[in-house]
Amino acid sequence: MRYRWLAVFPIAYAVVFVVVSAALGEGETLGVFVRGQLLLVRVLAIFGCIAAARAFSRGDHLRTAWLWLAAATVIVLARDLLRLPPFSLPPSSAGGAGWLIAGLGVASNLALLFGVWLLARAWKVAGIPLPGGRGGAIAVAVAAAVLALVVAGPGALEHGARAGADISSVPLFTSAVVDILALCLLAPLLLTAIALRGGAVAWPWALVTASIFCWLLYDAAALTPFLAPDWFPLADVFRGLAENYLFAAGVAQRFVVERVSREAAGGDGRVAGAAEVA
Repeated sequence: MRYRWLAVFPIAYAVVFVVVSAALGEGETLGVFVRGQLLLVRVLAIFGCIAAARAFSRGDHLRTAWLWLAAATVIVLARDLLRLPPFSLPPSSAGGAGWLIAGLGVASNLALLFGVWLLARAWKVAGIPLPGGRGGAIAVAVAAAVLALVVAGPGALEHGARAGADISSVPLFTSAVVDILALCLLAPLLLTAIALRGGAVAWPWALVTASIFCWLLYDAAALTPFLAPDWFPLADVFRGLAENYLFAAGVAQRFVVERVSREAAGGDGRVAGAAEVA
């Protein structure tokens, strides 16, 4: 039951966020609220990733994957904090400040992609047979790539063309490209969840998949702001969903590992080896 609550939490959070945003309307109060919840969901995502990483032994494949996902969120949180007082670095400023903000955005996205890649190949490390075999994985990857290109491709091309003249377009372009690639990695993640269906072990994979998909929706909303009225922070809704699903995935991973450990040996909550696929 607690896994279902973890799956519902991001949606419930998004509903509350939308209701409060609508009540606040346009103005500085809405801006303060949006910035505050942005920091909150970042911290929650970091907490979830670290909780998952600490469930595994040092050097474990999945520990490394979750630490990379945590690092990605820490880097982007640092960027967000630099945009706030007392630093207040503008994202499009020229010189060192602009390059710092853009560099942190690019580094965060690359760390996220590497962490997702490590998670995606965990099925191979653990020797789990995927439904449909290699052909099924390729088919799902192709379908995911088509969907990603349709949703985020036009915006990515637009910001890629601007990147040479506007430094603030660089992280937006990188984000779109990384999320397209991450969604292609969705194939093994999704098939791993299907292969493990009927058990709690599937929950972390399914929730990470949901997070990746929400990042794609965030790219679509951020790169095409006309999708929503100026007063409605649609991109922040999807960003909150993505971070909260990552938080939920990390906590679910921790729960699964602890359960496996208790059932196997009644140990201290840690397991060694990715073969547990917890």
